Order: sequence, then structure tokens, then C-alpha cells
Amino acid sequence: MIVGLVMVYIEYERLERIGANANNTIGILFYMDTVLIMVLLANLARKWRPLALEWERVDREFLAKEASEVKLSLRKTVWFTSGVMIMCALLEHLLSKTAGIINQSHEAKFCNWEIQSFAHYYASRQYAFIFKHIPFNLPVLAFFEYCNAALTMAWTCQDLLIILISMALSHRFRQIYAQIQPFSSGIVIAAEKFWSDIRAQHSLLGQLVRDSNRLLAPLIITSCGTNLYLLCFLLLNISKKQESLAFSVNLWFSLSYLILRTTLVFYHTAMVNETARAPLVICRRIPNIGWCLELERLVDQLRNERVSLSGMGFFHLTKRTMLAVLV
Repeated sequence: MIVGLVMVYIEYERLERIGANANNTIGILFYMDTVLIMVLLANLARKWRPLALEWERVDREFLAKEASEVKLSLRKTVWFTSGVMIMCALLEHLLSKTAGIINQSHEAKFCNWEIQSFAHYYASRQYAFIFKHIPFNLPVLAFFEYCNAALTMAWTCQDLLIILISMALSHRFRQIYAQIQPFSSGIVIAAEKFWSDIRAQHSLLGQLVRDSNRLLAPLIITSCGTNLYLLCFLLLNISKKQESLAFSVNLWFSLSYLILRTTLVFYHTAMVNETARAPLVICRRIPNIGWCLELERLVDQLRNERVSLSGMGFFHLTKRTMLAVLV
């Protein structure tokens, strides 16, 4: 975080000297955004324990009724999603560094510069603001490369956290849907106690969504704003002639990964609202013979209660929002 603040200051000084435009402000915006994300993640970690205890209480309610195959399926989905996103983020960072190294190598050849040590040349070009004050040494270069990679990964960690929490919430709402689905035909009539339990479970999950949203809302705003800004920035630059094939590959991969990441964030957050409202469709199919007071209360709750993640109340992440943004 401290290194990020130092980089913000250095980028600000650079912009003061050369002037700001749509292309060269990406550096300072990147560092400001990653510092903000780290502050929000640190605040989330500080307040996480009470929410984790609430998750544990809800899981105890639902795990006893969940089949082992479904538990394994969720675990596999979580691991697969996490692995793919982290690997893509690492690959994106490596492609960016490779493109930068190739560009600097071409620059040295074009200018006929004699390079004794490419690491020294790379450091003096990439981190001139550091090595003009201290002598070049590899440990300092390695430290700043690590910090740069860590700051870059903050973007992915933010989106991944939102995606995984949304997946877990949607999974629990699907469990409620699966419990009531056999009664949609009216052949089997559920007892009033069954509908009372379903309503209590739905209320418990609705409260968990609201409590989770209180911690996630600042991250959701940051994630949506950052991803949409980067999409505009990359689309603006992708039509320009690139300096090398490596730059072109890096740009296209970054755009593809950003589209994937943004889509996953909007899809999984929207599915919380969709799966929370899904039992309403089943309840409306139940014939009159199966209706009771508790079922009527459940229908009223499903119809009137808004269960969704939001950006601090400024917008709610639903299927309609997702389609409006992506289309």
C-alpha cells in the first residue's frame, strides 16, 4: 500500500512535467485504484469475523439438507473459477512485462545504444525515478517488480472475492428452490410447517445477503467503475497501430480477460437476485388445494422483498442491470 502511494506521487510529478491526456493518465489511475482496493480489502478483513460467524450459522442450517454431490460440485466450481482467474491475471502481467522488455530492446537497437547489462538498462528505463537516487542493484529491482505484480493482482482479487461470495449465496438460494420444486405439480401437498421452514430459510439468507452487501458494496462500486473504465480505455487503444506483435498480443489478451472478468462479476451478482426470486415461479404453479397461510406469506415475501447485491444503494445488480451494461 505504501509503495502504491509512492507510485501515485511519482506519477503525479510526471504528469505535472509532461501534461495529462487520455493515454498517460492510466498510470496514476491504476495506482490510485489499487491503493483504494487494498484499503477496502483491509477494512473488509477487519470486519470479516462477525460475517464469517453468520455464514457458519447459515451453513449449519443448510448443510444437513444438502447432498454430498452438490457440495463437491460447488467446491469444484469455486476452485476452478479461482484457478482460471488467478492464472489469467498472472499471464496478463507476464505478457505486459514481456511486451515492455521487447519494446525497450527494440528501442536500444534503433538508437544504437551499447548495453552492458540489460537488467541495468531495463531498471533505468522502467524505474528511473528510483535509480536516479540510489545505485542500481538487483534486490531493489526485484522488490519493485514484486510490488508491481501485487498491485496488479489486487484488481483480480477484488473481482474474485465478489464472484465467490455471490456464487455461495446463489447456491444456497438454489437449495431452497430444489426443496420446493417437487410440490409444483400439486400431486404432493406440503404441510404448512414445511412452508414456514422455507420462509424462515429464505429470510435467513436474505439477511445474510444484506449483511454481506454492507461489506461488499464499496468493492462493488470500485469493481464496476474500474472494469468499465478499463474496457473503454482498451477499446480506444486497440484500433491504434501497435509498436510490436507482443504489444498487440498483450492488448488483445488484456481486453479478452477484462471482458471475461466483468461478465463474471455482473452475472454472478445478478444471479443472487434471480435465484432469490426463483421460488416465486414454483409457488405460483401450486394449485389451490395446496395453498395455505404460510405459503401465502412466503409468496408475499418473495414478491415484496428485494434481495440483491448493490453498489451502496446507488444501483442494484440484477439481470436487467447486467443486460443494460453489457448490451
